[in-house]
Amino acid sequence: MKLLIVEDEQELRDLIIRYMKREGHLCETAETFAGGYKKINNHEYDFALIDLNLPGGDGLKLVRILRDEMPQTGIIIISAKDEVEHRIQGLEVGADDYLVKPFNLSELNARMKAILRRKTNQFSNELSFPGLTIQLDERRVIAHDTPLKLTKKEYDILVYLARNKNRVVTKDSIAEHLWGDYMDNAVSYDFIYAHVKNLRKKLQEQNAEHFLKTIYGIGYKFVAP
Repeated sequence: MKLLIVEDEQELRDLIIRYMKREGHLCETAETFAGGYKKINNHEYDFALIDLNLPGGDGLKLVRILRDEMPQTGIIIISAKDEVEHRIQGLEVGADDYLVKPFNLSELNARMKAILRRKTNQFSNELSFPGLTIQLDERRVIAHDTPLKLTKKEYDILVYLARNKNRVVTKDSIAEHLWGDYMDNAVSYDFIYAHVKNLRKKLQEQNAEHFLKTIYGIGYKFVAP
């Protein structure tokens, strides 16, 4: 799961990051309203934790923007404000839950899982194209009735491109999607080239390579009706 944490308290932010990374999640962070807005504008997330009192702006506005842009994303407000009116306001602008500081990280994780279960039932778990189906809940890809054996990174690249159907996706965008704030771990684009090459080969074996188009010098495009 790709998680965005918008929180200006470094100690709390670091605690959440360590816990969520142990749970196997990819974490990206922002410390200010502007930083959170930039992340939301440029990337997709499965879940977001947003503080209300942010340097430079109101977290409620970020919640509203994120809900409008990504209705499938789970959102929990994390705030020291425990008044009922703040809770109501947060839920009304689009948050799925409201958690008052201080909180237990196990409780936060449990609430996130409950929200994701509801989202799974609410939104389609399948990306379907003529000759290719991606079953998101099972992380399964079927090309012309034949399941493909993809690595985690190959699958993540395919899903990211498919969700941006017929749009050029840059190599930088793919790198940040795969490695988040730690995209320097990619070192160079050779890792992306290798994953895409292997993905293309597996698609080609099932006559489905036409979905993946290279935009030379820029990135890639998933082409579909």
